[in-house]
Amino acid sequence: MLSSKTGKPAPYKAGEFPEGINLYGFFRAENGLAQGVKLYANAIEQAGIPHCFVNTDFLGWLPQKDTSFDDRLTDDNKYAVNIIHINPDQWMEAVGMFPRSHFDRHYNIGVFLWELERVPDHWLPIFEQVDEVWAPSEFVAKAIRKVTQKPVYRIPYGILTPTVPLSREGFHLPDDTFLVLLAYDSNSYASRKNPDAAIRAFREAFGDKPGDARMVIKINNPKEEEIAHIREVAGNPNSYILMTERLDRKQMNRLIQLCDVYISLHRSEGFGLVMAEAMNLGVPVVATNWSANTEFMPEDAACMVGYDMVPVGDAYQFDNTGLTWADADVHQAAEYLKKLKDDAAYRKQMARAGQEYIREYLSVEKSSEMIRERMQEIMGKHKKTGH
Repeated sequence: MLSSKTGKPAPYKAGEFPEGINLYGFFRAENGLAQGVKLYANAIEQAGIPHCFVNTDFLGWLPQKDTSFDDRLTDDNKYAVNIIHINPDQWMEAVGMFPRSHFDRHYNIGVFLWELERVPDHWLPIFEQVDEVWAPSEFVAKAIRKVTQKPVYRIPYGILTPTVPLSREGFHLPDDTFLVLLAYDSNSYASRKNPDAAIRAFREAFGDKPGDARMVIKINNPKEEEIAHIREVAGNPNSYILMTERLDRKQMNRLIQLCDVYISLHRSEGFGLVMAEAMNLGVPVVATNWSANTEFMPEDAACMVGYDMVPVGDAYQFDNTGLTWADADVHQAAEYLKKLKDDAAYRKQMARAGQEYIREYLSVEKSSEMIRERMQEIMGKHKKTGH
């Protein structure tokens, strides 16, 4: 590990390496952090910045099945700036895969995501490893600024979800049925994603015999006890469709687009990627009106659900004293679901408004421009000072 062998990287030395970006992350994985690094990669390519994309695959429990970037991956790091899209709790393992020369005398940027208003104490030493921090949302950036003097910048993801020919038959989904999609990863904290609340909202809206409505529950990396719990909460097996098979990003985007509504009654989000993707695909979203997703979900572009703030409790394995998160109003969410089903004009209005907002606020072009501008600032500053 870098910490035991080398300690803090040697300071950045301007002019020693060509201008450009070495982007490190989980390119072959399919969780949220993995999708995030690939969105940054798309933006860097579109910005025309010279780059190397470097995979970090040290997590044995994280499936490495995405090959979409394989022809663009390298072990080289030719350029002056490292962008390391790895959270602090995995940082030392990630950088420990590579020689110290990858980080010495480079300008090292950490991209971190978190979903509470205070970052864990065990993150703090990692801030000494970086020259600055990026976060895809102001919610995360604000939490990080509380604990470090290093510069912290909001550099949002650019959402890229191309539309494709669609058929419900390929997913064995019924036609002429109103489908409400709930999707989450069991490797995330289920208490944070709060799927039970979304299921209760569906049951309140449509009852235990919902007729021409169904809930589609997509669980990534499912565990047996999680599946059993969801079946118990969901009730009548004819009211929902449980999907646990692996889907690649294109397949997941198809599934989102085939459903009529996406629902997320999360307690907190550091970004809210699937919500942004659903909006970009023209699918109305019902979501908790708290945390990072509110930055791209104005109330005229999504169905925003009220909440009460409640203690985080023992959901995480570190001190959460004083921390709170949102407990969404299930009754209001149920009312939104009923309105979206019964009022086709309203459903179409919300779909269009959400799509237009995402394509403006979280475009790949906007993300590319922000990365390009920050790179110019970094290079320009250090050309003037020489270090």
